[in-house]
Amino acid sequence: MARRAMAVQDKQARREVILQAAATLFAEREDGLPSASEIAAKAGLAKGTIYIYFQTKEEIFVALLALELQALLNEVAHVFASADAPPGTKVAAFIDLYARHLERRPELLRMDALGYGVLEANLDAEKKLAFKLGFAGRLADTGRVIEAALALSSGRGGQLLMRSFALTRGLWQSTGAAAASFAGDVRLGLLYADFQSELRDALAEYWRGALMDG
Repeated sequence: MARRAMAVQDKQARREVILQAAATLFAEREDGLPSASEIAAKAGLAKGTIYIYFQTKEEIFVALLALELQALLNEVAHVFASADAPPGTKVAAFIDLYARHLERRPELLRMDALGYGVLEANLDAEKKLAFKLGFAGRLADTGRVIEAALALSSGRGGQLLMRSFALTRGLWQSTGAAAASFAGDVRLGLLYADFQSELRDALAEYWRGALMDG
């Protein structure tokens, strides 16, 4: 039993090495995914070893995206659960945490943008469903923490989060890479505004309106 447990631990450790190597490479480039060969080299492994743990390189990045989303939702749940304050104060703390997290971890939105067209397109149906179910479950769990903190009806917390994600994706795409080409042109300010500022303002307006409507 001890030997088997050690084997499981070794397998998990190697999987984490692969994920970390992929995350590092992804953070170092502006677009696209690193190849399995690049990931293997960064991890100090043979290319064939990668495929023992992941069927495709896209599967690696779906696993990374799931971890990134889980880390963000864990922080969101913590801020709502720990703040003994009025609803408006809790929401303000959430928005600040959420925006700062995305500023520290820009890879999350870059990876998320590849989700439908690149990552999921190279997953088999079973793994695709597992990823979606995992995300839906984490959303629901975090939503229940929000509902308890803000005295909301069942399901409302997850709905607020999902809409916040959708708003974030839209703002990120409209103020992202394209904005760099037109930086400083005041005539295009409405099209290419600062992402962080727009995100904070839009979330504050959305949550304020949503809570007023119940």
